[in-house]
Amino acid sequence: MAKKLAVIYGTGFGNTGIMAKAIEEGARGAGIDVIIKKVEEATPQDVEKADAIAIGSPTYKGAGMPTVIRFVESLAKIPLKGKVGAAFGSYGWSGEAAGVISKMLKSYGMDVIEPDLRIKRIPEAEGIETCRELGKVIAKRLRNVL
Repeated sequence: MAKKLAVIYGTGFGNTGIMAKAIEEGARGAGIDVIIKKVEEATPQDVEKADAIAIGSPTYKGAGMPTVIRFVESLAKIPLKGKVGAAFGSYGWSGEAAGVISKMLKSYGMDVIEPDLRIKRIPEAEGIETCRELGKVIAKRLRNVL
C-alpha cells in the first residue's frame, strides 16, 4: 500500500496555496498518495490516516493564521508520534508561521523535516521547485521509515 501525505494549508492571497500544490506535485511524482485540503475543509481524521503531514500557513501578525493554528492544536489528541511532518508558508515581513507550526508538530513527537520552508511573497519558479523538492524529501523520508 502506498504511503500517504496529507497537505493541509491556509492561504490569504493564494501564495501558500501555490506552495501546497507544488509540494503535492513533488510527492506524487515520487510515488506517494497525496490528499490536499484547505484548512477549512480538513479534519483531524485526514491527518490520522496519513503517514506524513505538511502544514502550511502564511505568517499573520507574527504567527500563523488562527485557523491553521487551531487546526494544528486539534491534532494533539491524535497519535502522531513517529509520523513525518513538515511546515511551510509564505510571508511578507517576518515569516514566523512555519517555525511556530514546526515546534507544535515536534511537541507531538513527529519526525519534523528541517528547516521549515518559508518563501517571501509569491513563489517564483525557483521557490516552486524548492516546494516540489520538499515533496520529494517527504516521500524519501517515508520510504526510509518502512
